[in-house]
Amino acid sequence: MKVTSLLALVAFACGTDAGLPASKCDAPLDVEPVASATAADVQAILSRSCAVGGCHLSAPGAGGLVLDARWAAAVVGVPSRQNPAVPLVAPGDPRRSWLVAKLVRPFCATGCDPSAGCGGPMPPGEPVSRAELSVIVGWIAGGAR
Repeated sequence: MKVTSLLALVAFACGTDAGLPASKCDAPLDVEPVASATAADVQAILSRSCAVGGCHLSAPGAGGLVLDARWAAAVVGVPSRQNPAVPLVAPGDPRRSWLVAKLVRPFCATGCDPSAGCGGPMPPGEPVSRAELSVIVGWIAGGAR
């Protein structure tokens, strides 16, 4: 995936893709996907940044999402509660993955279901690093296996 493809990901995260209304966003996503990224690599990032007490560690999990040992089944191909038209992880297509949209700063909630709440960027506070985002994007681009 080239930088231009990654810029398209920013456009999606900011609501300019798939016929959604445009939002003013300038979140750079200048990361190169890690082609060798594995589910174990992603799990380590999620465990450190997301599956923590009060967030996505155990049921009911923030937004109904639990990122425990069965995390992949909970995200791959599963519609987002906040934007049901978009899966949390779309295998092979990080720009259509709500998880990636939530990790991009600033997060633009265009297209999400207002009744479900759009939330904000994840994780709250300190964002994942560029290197971590590269791993997650690479895993998704590689088919999320």
